[in-house]
Amino acid sequence: MRRLQTLVAILVPIVLIAGAAYAQRELTPRSFEAVERPESSGAWFCPHGGGPQGWEVQLQVANPGTRTATIRVRPLGQDKAGEPETLEVEPGSFVRVPVPADGRGSASVVEWFGQWVAVGWLAHAGGEETGVAAEPCAPAAGQRWLLPDAVTETEDDEAYLVVMNPFAREAVFSVTLLGRREPVQHSSTTDVALKPFRSTAFRLGEILSGEPTVAAIVEVSVGRVAAASLGVTLSGGIRSALGYLGTPPTDLTFPGGDDAGSTQLPVMNASPTQGGERVSVNGDILGEGQPPQAFAGLAESSLPPVSARTFPATTSVPSSIRLDAADDQVAAVRRTFGTVSDQAAVTGATPASSWVVLPTVAGSPSHAGLVLANPGTEPAEVTLSFLSPGPDQQITVTVPPQSTATAPERFLNVAPEVGVLATASSGTFVPASASYSLGIEGFAGYAVALGIPIAQGAS
Repeated sequence: MRRLQTLVAILVPIVLIAGAAYAQRELTPRSFEAVERPESSGAWFCPHGGGPQGWEVQLQVANPGTRTATIRVRPLGQDKAGEPETLEVEPGSFVRVPVPADGRGSASVVEWFGQWVAVGWLAHAGGEETGVAAEPCAPAAGQRWLLPDAVTETEDDEAYLVVMNPFAREAVFSVTLLGRREPVQHSSTTDVALKPFRSTAFRLGEILSGEPTVAAIVEVSVGRVAAASLGVTLSGGIRSALGYLGTPPTDLTFPGGDDAGSTQLPVMNASPTQGGERVSVNGDILGEGQPPQAFAGLAESSLPPVSARTFPATTSVPSSIRLDAADDQVAAVRRTFGTVSDQAAVTGATPASSWVVLPTVAGSPSHAGLVLANPGTEPAEVTLSFLSPGPDQQITVTVPPQSTATAPERFLNVAPEVGVLATASSGTFVPASASYSLGIEGFAGYAVALGIPIAQGAS
């Protein structure tokens, strides 16, 4: 009996310490910021949404490293989560994984083991809805999300907020909507309890209609979530934009490619009403083969606390936008339009030297595009190479300072539906895939997706 008591006295502290360590791991958001030693496991959270009539969503997974990655894909929705699927992604390879997307609130989780991978989604609308949307997944879940991109101006605009809870604990959150008037908090989006391994969507036009700009603040009181916006326009395709977790950088770059020349920049100021001040914003247009130009619509503009507004611009060449805000409570998304009818949205990023660029081509025929934005003061020498099953080819593109460059079509058209590695031997940059696909001539769908920076030590 004395031996048993002694054994229990030893084991109880060990169990308590292990339990505390597990709880701490669950409560700490995973992050893939640059580290000296790569993590051995992690997860990506993909609030991609979907539709009830034949939507097709594929997760795009790229392994830029030298080791095989094991991934586990789990679909989420309003009901019980789907069964996980385990796959292996070979070193230097790219795969697409179809996932269910039969509801606006559809989402997916991708866990990885042994080797870091980059993950994004590619959605093709079905039924009476058309268009293509693409976006990177979130490398972490958290307790505060800013989402600038929604429109509820007409009956043609259907704006959704997709929120997912990828954990085994219930999440509780509230949503505040911002527009031209006072912020709106509705009973249907206050203290929402989202069960474990569930995802849901809110139709924002039912809460705040008739607005050219609707932004959302998602604040979590229990647990952690990931969130994205989904825009469905019956006459103009679909678009999606991942929210900003926490506080965005005050200097963001939004790459842009071969669009119709029309850009909209929805900008939100999430500063609280009490104690908050108007925030000034300004920006530059970084065009291909031309000097930077001031974003005229942003000149001397400022946003009141808890408000949102859309700024328009026109471009004549492939162009990127650099946005500078005076406060870290400002978030923005760049919205562009294809030459036919589809639209796209891309979030902003800060420059880095190594990226994975996932394709935005949903099928044949297609016109693949890849743009490189350099907001810095030094040229960026960028080498592009395909992941497998693409060919063993590479090309180097020089991106002049404060400008945009496009990858040659002859390079991209060799493997338009394969991921690309983009690495700078000097300078830094921000890349995006901007492509057309489907239809008779390959211009029916248009999508833009920001590249994913490669975690230091992951390759």
